[in-house]
Amino acid sequence: MELMYPIVIIVCLVTSIILFFVKLNNKGKYTEGKRVANTKFIKETQYYKDKMKRYNILSNTIKILSVMCIIVTGVLIARPVTVQERGDDKYNRDIIIGLDISLSECDVNLELVKKFKEIIPNIEGDRIGIVLFNTAPIVYSPLTDDYDYINECLDNIEKQMQIVVNNGGEIPWITAYEDRPRRC
Repeated sequence: MELMYPIVIIVCLVTSIILFFVKLNNKGKYTEGKRVANTKFIKETQYYKDKMKRYNILSNTIKILSVMCIIVTGVLIARPVTVQERGDDKYNRDIIIGLDISLSECDVNLELVKKFKEIIPNIEGDRIGIVLFNTAPIVYSPLTDDYDYINECLDNIEKQMQIVVNNGGEIPWITAYEDRPRRC
């Protein structure tokens, strides 16, 4: 930890020492109010001695707390900072995978998904998102750095694309329902 303005600490220490020894311990003569005669008897009573002892304890406590407040304030004004240099060579990027999910593009998309699944373990610190489109774009996965979730999404896409490729470029459930008669 470093201080931006270390001179402030020195100034505060000198100020607090001067205040403590000069101003706060000033036991000057009592100049205001009415004087009372024959106070010697009162000063010898136990009650007066207890009250003076308590007064001196509280007075010294306030003096010590005042000096501590000045020092703490000086430390805060000196602005303690931590200087740390980073040598990050990472480039945080946002990567969006855009896949055209037309039936004619399934072979290409399947290869793209497989290649991208190989690349993901080498990516660190980048956010990845997946957008699927045919006639309108659909955000399949928003930008995230949760690579397990992205791998799960890519596995799901790969499985669906593989079904279409294995079925000769057609979606199986569409051909299954074409043979049934339609109801009105």
